Amino acid sequence: MPLVIPTAPAQSIDALRSVVPSMVQGPLLAKIAPRTAAALAQGDVAKSVAPTQSYRLYTLGLSDLAGAADNRLRTANLAGWRHVLSINGETVSADVSVDSTGVNHRFASLRAEPSAADVQSQIAALAHDPALATSAFEVSLLQIPALGVKAIWLHAASGQANDILVPIAPVRSELVAGRRYGLAEFVQALKDPAARILVDDDPRKGSG
Repeated sequence: MPLVIPTAPAQSIDALRSVVPSMVQGPLLAKIAPRTAAALAQGDVAKSVAPTQSYRLYTLGLSDLAGAADNRLRTANLAGWRHVLSINGETVSADVSVDSTGVNHRFASLRAEPSAADVQSQIAALAHDPALATSAFEVSLLQIPALGVKAIWLHAASGQANDILVPIAPVRSELVAGRRYGLAEFVQALKDPAARILVDDDPRKGSG
């Protein structure tokens, strides 16, 4: 079965489109993706801009990491949607955030970095892998900000297959970019660095 990439809500696309005119007029887009900026500045293109691909963006806190393998990442929070624009050989990603209820879509950030194109190529490779053809996996992006970790998250909604995580470069030394990890293996690799950070942040540390 093919990878399942959910359709982004219309509200998220509208939130992106609403800021395109200001992005075109501002200096950031012209600096990081000049050909994209020039294309979006033509006529009414900005009003009908459509992402090449969109996927959910989840974040996971360190305190939730230890139990993530047991609860299948149910404690990961939906942070919003990442929209990818591929125009004239440039790849730009734009994040639209949501609130805790999954609504109130607001433009959050714009970036053009190697990892945006890397995510696209990794998803394309995964979509054509016969080893994944027996189950339907929903594609999302998982971030663990405190560890600087980003990974493609293939979630088997049926529960009949194990979730797969593919770290995106740059990665920590505990992970290998592009390698496919089972959820338990992924969590185990990050368990010690997460524990060290949590200990350092403990307000009781150093108290008498």
